Amino acid sequence: MSYPSSEGLAGSMQQEQLALEWHALIQAVGDAVICVDRAGILIFWNPGAERLFGFSAEEAVGESLDLIIPAESRTAHWDAFYQAMRLNQTRLGTDVIRVPMLRKDQSRFKGALTVGIVRGEGDRIERIGAIIREEPAIQKVQS
Repeated sequence: MSYPSSEGLAGSMQQEQLALEWHALIQAVGDAVICVDRAGILIFWNPGAERLFGFSAEEAVGESLDLIIPAESRTAHWDAFYQAMRLNQTRLGTDVIRVPMLRKDQSRFKGALTVGIVRGEGDRIERIGAIIREEPAIQKVQS
């Protein structure tokens, strides 16, 4: 029988601590952080997403992204989403994109977001995450 070395055990505990700290950070940030699976079903929804969209995590997790996408934008969104799954890449890169979004009360806003891909076995896209904030309205300065 073999036992983990003290170095391996310490490394494992450090990894676990790091994972806990990252989770705490994601829960604490002001921006919305969400994640969906390959079918576009929400699997993660932080408190920032609760504040921005008005849905609790319990209401959002397990639902389709349609929850926050206005009806007139859904076809274009899903076409791009399924193309990304088919091609195993997105065309978005790390650029900030601006898209119309929908709150629980059905009010709309312009969301500014970046996406990140989580890859699994065989380098296949398994999840897509996004960090989202409301794009501030540009106010004209009176002179």
